[in-house]
Amino acid sequence: MMRPLILAACLVAGPALAETSLLAIAQDRYEAGATVRFAGPPVQDLFMAGNRVVVAAPVAGAAHLVARRVTVEAAVAGDLFAAGYRVEVSGVVGGDATVMGYEVITGSVTGNLRAAGSEVTIGSVGGYALITGADVRLTGAITGDAVLVAEEIEFGTGSTVAGTLKIYAESPSSIVVPATVAPAARVTILQRTDHDRADWSRMVPATPSLGQVIGGFLMSVLISGLIATMVIAIAPNAVQSWRELALAHPGRAIWSGFLVTSALAGSGFVLMLTIIGVFLLPVMLIVTAMAIFAGYALGSYVLGVGLWLAAGRMMPGGLAGKFALACLGAFFAGLAWLVPVAGWFFVLGVTMLGIGTLAAFALPRGWLMLDKEPAT
Repeated sequence: MMRPLILAACLVAGPALAETSLLAIAQDRYEAGATVRFAGPPVQDLFMAGNRVVVAAPVAGAAHLVARRVTVEAAVAGDLFAAGYRVEVSGVVGGDATVMGYEVITGSVTGNLRAAGSEVTIGSVGGYALITGADVRLTGAITGDAVLVAEEIEFGTGSTVAGTLKIYAESPSSIVVPATVAPAARVTILQRTDHDRADWSRMVPATPSLGQVIGGFLMSVLISGLIATMVIAIAPNAVQSWRELALAHPGRAIWSGFLVTSALAGSGFVLMLTIIGVFLLPVMLIVTAMAIFAGYALGSYVLGVGLWLAAGRMMPGGLAGKFALACLGAFFAGLAWLVPVAGWFFVLGVTMLGIGTLAAFALPRGWLMLDKEPAT
């Protein structure tokens, strides 16, 4: 559960990353900022987010990293979870690694490796490897099985697969696996559409039970509350400013969110008209998706606070109370989805409220809503 939690928390905290924020709990370290470099002191688990993050000192436990550029120079004794536009891992990972980005480069992973991206370069893997990408390159030894889903595959010198090698390719006839990588008896090459049409019904029930639906809904509410609590713990002053501005000017925040979302989505189509902009299109799509996700998370929290204050209650001061309010907002936002048509517009308004509020702080003052400092 921590993987989506830290990812979403970092996305929601995006506009607050102009200044470096640091939170230490027991032996764990949470750090966020525009450019963040971890060089010590010793930690158990490490959580980092920003425009660029660098892990330059060993991590005794797991590392959770989200940024446009992620660089792991030192060893991570536990598991690694990393996401960004470019993710480069040169330090040894002692556990499993889950890595995703447009460009992914990994070195030595002692456990299993799961990687997804457009350009993926894989080093040595002590367990199995599950790789999805447009261009995939193997440079090291894979001790376990390997599953590759790719358009182009390159096998570098010294690349081997000790287990079975299954490849899903756009053009299976164009894929040639050298005998030095794996003997033909352990290699299976299939059409990529066979992977896309896999019979998942044998693993996932076609119709979930009522208990599963309710359990999934409550789990999503809990995760949303934990996301908000983590962001509040990392940047309490920023979250307070967002909340006060959204509650003071909800209509302007929703309108601003609509303008920002339209600009982000429309810029992708404009970029397609230029040669250089075509390469930036995936980035704009990712940024738009991040903004929508972050806006929904913040909007749900503001909804919970607004309902609480409307009932004549005082704003709680501790994290536990704010966690409860975040869960309250997520609960009502989730229920809104059950209402045909009107529910969709309500959730859309909540999302635009969050996006507009975040954009007001991320953009230069006066561009949207911040004509003056928000009341405290």
